Amino acid sequence: MGHYLLHAGSVPWQDQLLYAGLILVALVALFGVFWWRKRASRPAKGDFAALATHTNVAEALAAQDRSPLADAADAWEQTQSTVKHLQSGVERTLALVFVLLSGLGFLISLTAVLSEVFSFPKTSWGSLLFWLAMGGVCAWFARVQWRDFRGK
Repeated sequence: MGHYLLHAGSVPWQDQLLYAGLILVALVALFGVFWWRKRASRPAKGDFAALATHTNVAEALAAQDRSPLADAADAWEQTQSTVKHLQSGVERTLALVFVLLSGLGFLISLTAVLSEVFSFPKTSWGSLLFWLAMGGVCAWFARVQWRDFRGK
């Protein structure tokens, strides 16, 4: 799937339409579940046994008169907050993966620099500078992604 995101122009429109449809179906299903739960938790009109189970009877009576549209608005807000929470979780996971990969790149660069330093008379200065720059970029990127992962 990541390959499709990177090369969206080379992906057939049918596949893009399929993925968009799957995302839409998932959002509609999530909204439907939240709306159904909201409607099911509301006591029915005249159900005094359900009213007695609530701690605040006045709120339970007011909840009986709520319209399905008000429940849908609450379900939509809950869907949006769930999607935002999911999005932040995915972003944090990607930041952690990038930290690990850039840390690996830094270790590779460090190993290359040390191997160049220990072969001092035959040191390739161009290669040494390249690996120093690559190590610096990897360390900087790891630091930035670590801060993103920690939420700062």
